[in-house]
Amino acid sequence: MTNFILLVGIIAVILFAVYDQSIMPKLKGETKLAVRLRKQVKADAWILIGLIILPIIYGIQNGIEALTIYLLAFSIILCIYTAFLRSPYLLLKESGFFFGNVFFEYKNIVQINLADNNILVIDLKSGRRLLVRIQDKEDIEKVVNFFGGYKQ
Repeated sequence: MTNFILLVGIIAVILFAVYDQSIMPKLKGETKLAVRLRKQVKADAWILIGLIILPIIYGIQNGIEALTIYLLAFSIILCIYTAFLRSPYLLLKESGFFFGNVFFEYKNIVQINLADNNILVIDLKSGRRLLVRIQDKEDIEKVVNFFGGYKQ
């Protein structure tokens, strides 16, 4: 049962990676602008890696199945990929944008503000507030120009 759960989790992460890197940029039309966002999960990833290493050590000492150890080790590799190698993106399309792998239409935007530390604050009609943490300062200008420039 443990191996099955690990395998389902691994397959889910691989499907997410394929969706995130290959499918999402092609959805909802042509990507007009792709902006790299700041990674925010490094501390959480280190904790998760440590928590995965614990059963590996326990398994080696107490002789659990080799397949379980391999699946746990592969889980660590996937964790490293998702937290440290993969970069999140803001994908701006014709009719909306992808943020956090969710599509938002431009017509649902109430206002956009620029905060300190390269944070773009997007308020939606639903009352939801999106905090878009853009990695490079130059990309802020590209996004602001994409949305029509600065307004008084």
